[in-house]
Amino acid sequence: MKAKKIMTKDVVFAKKSDTIRKFIKMLNDNKITGAPVLNDNDELVGIVSVKDILNALDGLLKVRLSAEEVNNLRGKFNWVDGIMTENVITVDPDTEVMDIFKLMVEKHIHRVPVTKNGKVIGIISASDAHNAIVEYVKEVKK
Repeated sequence: MKAKKIMTKDVVFAKKSDTIRKFIKMLNDNKITGAPVLNDNDELVGIVSVKDILNALDGLLKVRLSAEEVNNLRGKFNWVDGIMTENVITVDPDTEVMDIFKLMVEKHIHRVPVTKNGKVIGIISASDAHNAIVEYVKEVKK
């Protein structure tokens, strides 16, 4: 089975210039826990998850920061591009799903964008992986 068979095609995206508040609202509204980040040319430049938001909060909530740390962090956590993971692991539509599942487990990631010609055409989340396994088990039991 290939990625294109199980991927979610209606991908919810964030923009680098989105505020964290707007991003959190988007996650809530769409009942998701992360999203790919696109630049103004709709190219994939990052990915943000709830974990990235929590890491940013951890950075903000530190009790003792030096003046230099405060200056270095100033404004960093206001925008999506300040908290996104830049080196995004992607797959193409013809990648075997078992290879994707293995990648997700080994890299401890919960979503993998599916790209074609440099554009995001889908995403495979841990939920998609779970659903694919459930469907596979149903087929095997027939």
